[in-house]
Amino acid sequence: MNDQFKIPDPETRARSIAKLREACRLLDLFNLRLDEAIALADADLLKQRKARLLYKSNYLPTESIEI
Repeated sequence: MNDQFKIPDPETRARSIAKLREACRLLDLFNLRLDEAIALADADLLKQRKARLLYKSNYLPTESIEI
């Protein structure tokens, strides 16, 4: 039951650090893609709401209105 923690050699530490940095980079990239997807969904919901409100108010624009 003498399982003491051993500090890994410098080469093993360097490999571990490189893997952790790559994992962090991939997570950052995933978060950016998720943010983009959320922004697209929000924009679509905003357009739907605008169209619904315009339809309910019987307002027919003569030209396209951009948000």
